[in-house]
Amino acid sequence: MPTYLVNDREAGLRVGYDATDWTSPVDYEDYENAMADWGVALVMKNDEPCGAMFLRDEELHFSILPKWRKRWATKEFLRNLFDGRRFVTRITPGHEYMIGVMERLGFKQQPDGLMVKEA
Repeated sequence: MPTYLVNDREAGLRVGYDATDWTSPVDYEDYENAMADWGVALVMKNDEPCGAMFLRDEELHFSILPKWRKRWATKEFLRNLFDGRRFVTRITPGHEYMIGVMERLGFKQQPDGLMVKEA
């Protein structure tokens, strides 16, 4: 089944909060305030919430529930998402294994650690 986005900020925030591997406890209200200027969408797979997408200008992040990690994204979903757009992101400390994944998706690591995918 396809992976797709649902424009449901509240559900996306809840799932994103649950999917984030917090290095220290974060109160939901603080998280919600920190995300106030981000676009948030719910990521669905097999008609089931699997994570959240966060977008602000060109900066893109995903928080994916453990059950769905390494099996949520489809080539079609990523091709449609990345088509003709520039994105930047950073890899969360402790998730360095994602550098190779991001490079396979066309992102290039910059000297400051920023990952950039040109349009």
